[in-house]
Amino acid sequence: MTHLLVVGQGLAGLFAANLALRKGLRVTLISQGRGGLSLSPGCLDLGRTAASLPSQHPYRSAGLQNLPAAVDAFRELLLLEGIEFLGNPDVSMTLPTAAGRLRHTHLVPRSMALGHFDAEARMVIAGFDGFRDFDAGLVGDGIRRAGWPAQSISLPLPGEARRDLYSTDLARRFERAWTPEQLSSLWGPRLGKTALLGLPAVLGLDHAPETHLALERSLGVGIFEIPTLPPSVPGLRLERALRRRSLQGGGRLIEGPTVVGRVDGRSGGGRVLGVVAATSAGPRAFQADAVILATGGFLNGGLRADRAGRVADSVFDLPVEAASDRGEWLGDGCLGYHPYDLFGLRVNEHMQPIDRQGRVFFDNLFACGGVLGGADRRGEKSRQGIDLLTAYAAVHSVAP
Repeated sequence: MTHLLVVGQGLAGLFAANLALRKGLRVTLISQGRGGLSLSPGCLDLGRTAASLPSQHPYRSAGLQNLPAAVDAFRELLLLEGIEFLGNPDVSMTLPTAAGRLRHTHLVPRSMALGHFDAEARMVIAGFDGFRDFDAGLVGDGIRRAGWPAQSISLPLPGEARRDLYSTDLARRFERAWTPEQLSSLWGPRLGKTALLGLPAVLGLDHAPETHLALERSLGVGIFEIPTLPPSVPGLRLERALRRRSLQGGGRLIEGPTVVGRVDGRSGGGRVLGVVAATSAGPRAFQADAVILATGGFLNGGLRADRAGRVADSVFDLPVEAASDRGEWLGDGCLGYHPYDLFGLRVNEHMQPIDRQGRVFFDNLFACGGVLGGADRRGEKSRQGIDLLTAYAAVHSVAP
């Protein structure tokens, strides 16, 4: 049985690990920390069409025609955890955000779907008394500026809070402490004939679909969630579901150590052996038949740059093309496009990292997600689409 080692546990790494387990592989997933899902709103942005893709874009390498299959595999996997994603990969949805703006995305958890709202419905955006990470007035202003009617209110919560409440605190209380009947008695008189109720996305953590449905039935109102400031509960739900599914599927999860790659000298340098992890008990080797790098970009530690301007991946030190003058890496302004957004490993159609001449570095090394170059994920709004498609392609290369 093939033993696969996945390095990184963001969306790409967790999805790759689960796909490999479903194919019957033995999987070890190792990471220094958590990926970026806790910062994610929990939606799937799929991004560009084929006509506008640059030649080195990960969608081209992995085959954009395989994106629907990758998305279907993801939706099927999450359904096993009770999380249903709605939407159409070919049509974007418009949803309100906690920052008072509207965002476009393609697939969302069922709990957010009604946020793609009907302009004729009487909508109320509600925050919670004492919860400072969600401003219902700000959200409502953004919706009204876009031309939809919305009222903003604040709703009480059962009991008294002895300190500031965070989104994760509220998620656990909605799931474990407060009943729908309690909340209906508190909120019903304030909601009147509300048809749609937008709430901070804190309606449960591990059993959110059941919590959401029970509250809708008790109130008799359609409810949609709006992701809050980080930590994002919808992103955490996704992370926890994928971690649970991988552990239940027989995967091994190791969190904490930094790792460096091992090359198999007996292969003439053509294959990798696995990684060496820096653990509290000293270096420990993890051997595998194949390795998938899902380590992310600069912000996630998957890429690093030195003072001389050399850029490389952080595990096998594979070189990444970059201008020698670091001043050319930056664009104008803080939040706009920067050339370094395109930095990352180049891969072939099998998701094997390749050099400038197109030669494979190692036969059994693959890469997916944010460590890949050639895409401005933020500008294109393609981040989750790239994660899913490239993880799907990498696993199918390891186990056709």
